[in-house]
Amino acid sequence: MSAISLTDRERLILRSVVHNYILTADPVGSRTLARRMNIGLSPATIRNSMADLEDMGLLTHPHTSAGRVPTDLGYRIYVNGLMDIEELTDEDRLTIRSKLETISPETSEVLNRVGELLSEVSRMLAIIIAPDLTAGVLDKIEIIRVASGRVMVVVVIKTGLVRTILLEMDTHISDVEILDATQLINQRLSGVRLAEINRDIEDRLAGVQCNRNAIVRLFLDFPEKIFGSDTVEEMHIGNTRPLLEQPEYKNPEQLKGIIELIEDKDIIVHLLKDRSQGVSVTIGEENKKERLRDCSVITSTYRMGDELGTLGIIGPTRMNYSRLVSLVGFTAQLVGERIARKNNS
Repeated sequence: MSAISLTDRERLILRSVVHNYILTADPVGSRTLARRMNIGLSPATIRNSMADLEDMGLLTHPHTSAGRVPTDLGYRIYVNGLMDIEELTDEDRLTIRSKLETISPETSEVLNRVGELLSEVSRMLAIIIAPDLTAGVLDKIEIIRVASGRVMVVVVIKTGLVRTILLEMDTHISDVEILDATQLINQRLSGVRLAEINRDIEDRLAGVQCNRNAIVRLFLDFPEKIFGSDTVEEMHIGNTRPLLEQPEYKNPEQLKGIIELIEDKDIIVHLLKDRSQGVSVTIGEENKKERLRDCSVITSTYRMGDELGTLGIIGPTRMNYSRLVSLVGFTAQLVGERIARKNNS
């Protein structure tokens, strides 16, 4: 993006258009700004500056409306240089902290509930992606019979993350055999990173009489399913209702588009994976996926031991960036602190 030079008046007017449009969701006219800005500029003067901003590609006017709305580029200029980060109020901070304290300290539960909390507070769609499980160290394996010929394998990571996998068996196995297999597998694999287990499980279970225990055979046959990477499985989505209440989604086509996006977890994972550390904002057409061209995304990394996860919000480009950047960053900080406190207790 080439540098765009704005006069002080243009900067003030662009900033005011963004603020008013975020607040009302209605195109902003020159008379509205003259009345609300209270800086002694006439509607005609403001209208001329708005026309100049439109020529620069920072504003546009929908349909035949006389009012203007920001373009993606206009939002980008605003976020990069015109936006004052809005500090969360003491009440907001206390509300988020107190609700987080009521959540079970188990990591998976924290991530699930934080997604719900962030959706409610932001009125956007909250997404949380756990750190890559394959980088985690195995704490223990639990094996539970759920039906004849089916067991649930629970993989517990030392950071507190949990993965559950259902496996089918074509033979009956007794409770004693399940217990024996669980003890043996934990003896051989506990304390090892999942990626290493997945890579060389045959060596780590070498010497085990696999044919005498169908459970051990399952671990040898399906290591990728049990110990491999599955980011979609490790994603937590908050409530969708607050997002769908936004004015943009009264339009049936836009509503259909956002629902399709919510249902396509692979797109969301691709969007949030490998984000830069700290808080990051992508706006509209900056998102490479077609379904995200009408959305903005604010994310932040959070720390879980030595690994990084990502949390963030997705919503219309008309979002309150100054407040939501603070909210996402603060929430990410609290999640890291909560998990660290649990793991150190």
